[in-house]
Amino acid sequence: MIYAKPTENLTGICLEGEYLDFYELVESIYNITGLDDNYDDSYWGVKNRLLGVCYDIRHAYMGDREVLFVDNDVTEEKEEWHNMVLPKQNVHYSVNILFPEAVFVAVSVGEMFPYCRKYYEMDDEDGLFHRDIGLQDYIHDKNYINMLSGVILKALGDVIGNDGFKSVYKEIERSSYYSFESRYWNYVTYYVDKCNLEYLKTPVEKRKDKLRNIAKRLVKPPQSYFNLKDDFEYSAKMQHCSIYELVAPEYEKYPDEIIW
Repeated sequence: MIYAKPTENLTGICLEGEYLDFYELVESIYNITGLDDNYDDSYWGVKNRLLGVCYDIRHAYMGDREVLFVDNDVTEEKEEWHNMVLPKQNVHYSVNILFPEAVFVAVSVGEMFPYCRKYYEMDDEDGLFHRDIGLQDYIHDKNYINMLSGVILKALGDVIGNDGFKSVYKEIERSSYYSFESRYWNYVTYYVDKCNLEYLKTPVEKRKDKLRNIAKRLVKPPQSYFNLKDDFEYSAKMQHCSIYELVAPEYEKYPDEIIW
């Protein structure tokens, strides 16, 4: 099982789990994002942000992040019953992820699942790649990533409250119902960086309202996002490149130290 809770200053979520939980999640992310890594992929932006979270999760179970000991309810009676000496605690690994970043991943990955299904049905005739995965693995991987989305949205609701979350989730359900809306197709993910930086500058006492506002904007892009997208698409056209090859230094100035 994977858990997520808001950090002390509401800067982000603390994602926590056992080794196998994190390992399986990382493998599922690698499978669902496929072998190709090219800017022509219409969901490259979503995949890239998901892989960014995956990077931190992988380093967490490798021991490069926080390590926790959690009581597992082993008692003397249970040891006597099984005639075994059992550990009284389990090892959990954890990693912190910025709230806007985590929310974007949670609300966007579901849209790319149908598109990624092809990776589980690829023809291996050319012999260049061999992935021993099938549709059963697609179901497994999708459910693991949905679990990640679920715990992130639970943590979001714990911060913004029931009424705030209802308004956000209502829009998530609406976009799911109208499946022809591809909100994250060729998504300019510098907007997520914009939200991250904006949120980091928000005083702790105002972060609840700010997070609710940002969550709504990530679920239903406002006009400011489309203005940004128009600028990027125009620049990409002028430079004959993908929107994902453009560099925007103003959205990359993260603080050297983040107080979680």
